[in-house]
Amino acid sequence: MVTIKDVAKEAEVSIATVSRVINGSTQVSEEKRKRVLKAMQKLGYKPRPFSRKNSKLFGTIGVVVPNLRAYHYPNILTGIYEKAFSKGYDVMVALARDKPVREKEILDEYFNRKVDGVLVCTLKCDEHFMQKFIDSGIPIVGVDYPVEEVHIDSVNIDNVMGAYAAIRYLHNKGHRKVFYIPGTQNVYASRDRKKGILKYLRRHKEVEVFMSKITGFEPEDGYKAILEHITPPIKVTAIFCANDYVALGAIKALNELGIKVPEDISIMGFDDSPFASFMIPALTTVCQPREEMGALATQLLIERLESGKHTIYRNVVLPTKIVERESVKTVER
Repeated sequence: MVTIKDVAKEAEVSIATVSRVINGSTQVSEEKRKRVLKAMQKLGYKPRPFSRKNSKLFGTIGVVVPNLRAYHYPNILTGIYEKAFSKGYDVMVALARDKPVREKEILDEYFNRKVDGVLVCTLKCDEHFMQKFIDSGIPIVGVDYPVEEVHIDSVNIDNVMGAYAAIRYLHNKGHRKVFYIPGTQNVYASRDRKKGILKYLRRHKEVEVFMSKITGFEPEDGYKAILEHITPPIKVTAIFCANDYVALGAIKALNELGIKVPEDISIMGFDDSPFASFMIPALTTVCQPREEMGALATQLLIERLESGKHTIYRNVVLPTKIVERESVKTVER
């Protein structure tokens, strides 16, 4: 795929000069302008619009999401839609079905279609696959996806401190032995939450956290983890789950075992799902601002589309907070 860098190299000019020629700037000599146009024709490079001031945008934002199960990505999409529509943009959504190869196919489709910019949610493929967007001047923003090596904006939550705060909350409630049911480790949030737990344990040697061998984000994962690991006599006083869905399955298994929540054992989730307050008992959990994450990522993308300026790349990390309900009790220390 021919990029603006290739054109600059062929014409022996800077990328900025190529950009000025594409956008019709008069701040380029006629000799350089002809060299750039000749290089573009030779290489078959087709320029894309950069900003509404200099060229017409298509008014469409492409979004890549792993799935639409449960509430996480639908909530993020709600924030994306509301912000995009308020700014006059349409949204095109494609599901990767949790498959890296499908993510690459979607990104290829978006690159060749008429979209102004792309929002990528929790990609699993190599992040360098996005480099061609960067080289071609197409804005791309990561949502719930920390970017390490490519230069794009991103918006995430602080998963490390979210898990850290959860264990600290349980510790302050008197719990010293906690059973943790993590999410799958191919998701960055799971790895970061484990880092947060380990960080707390290094500072508080009196607390023990036992990790489940069964991992995942679905109710059946929580259900199976409890049946596999929690047998009388109970050795832990609290359970911390990867998300509220896992907590849902865990509570069902505990009920089947005759273990009462929170009388016999406390349980805590992560997400603050729409159903958390309706569970019995109402679930204490860690709240992450999903709609805000989607809206803010969309705002960053639109700012790049409409400003036409190259600014420093922004990595925004939103804080979490504990939502205290009825599923965690205080125990005697």
